[in-house]
Amino acid sequence: MRIFLYLIICALLTSCGTTFVDYDYDTKVDFSKLSSYNYDFSEATGLLEFDERRVVKYTDSILQSRGYIKTETNDFFIKITSEEYETSSRNTLGVGVGGGGGTVGVGVSGGIPIGGPERHLKMVVTVYRALGNQPTVWEAISESDIKVNAKPDKRDAHFKKLVEKIFNKFPPEQ
Repeated sequence: MRIFLYLIICALLTSCGTTFVDYDYDTKVDFSKLSSYNYDFSEATGLLEFDERRVVKYTDSILQSRGYIKTETNDFFIKITSEEYETSSRNTLGVGVGGGGGTVGVGVSGGIPIGGPERHLKMVVTVYRALGNQPTVWEAISESDIKVNAKPDKRDAHFKKLVEKIFNKFPPEQ
C-alpha cells in the first residue's frame, strides 16, 4: 500500500509544470558557419515586457556561452512569438455510487473538477539567415504552464528553465 501511495505522489509531482519542446531544422545548413546573431522585433513577441527581457537575457547568456556574438551585422536573426491560452482544470475528483443484488449491478460515476482554469504559454523561437530570402534554418516550439500570480523570482526561474530547454538542441548535432 505504501508503494502505491508513493507512486501516486511521484506522479502528481512530476506531472505539474511540465515543458514540452519540439525542434526542427534544415539539414542542409552548416551551423558551424553561423557565428553572430541579433533579434527580429519587427512584430510583437506576445510576451509581457518583463518576460520578454527575461527571454532575451537568458538567450544571450546561452548563445554567448557557446561562442556566438550579438552584432548589428549578423549571420542570423532570432524571432520570438508567443501566445497564452487557458484550459479548464485537468484535475478531477472521481465519485462513484453503485449497488446491486443477486446477479444484477448498477453503478454511476462522475468527475468533479478541482481548481480553476490553467494558463499555458506557447512560444515559437525561429532562427533564420540574415542575408538572402530569409529562409528559416532552425525552429523550436515550446508549451509550458504559467503561474498567473507568480512572483518575479519564480517567473525568472521559469523563463530561465524554458529558454535553456528551448536552446538545448541549438545548434543541432549534424
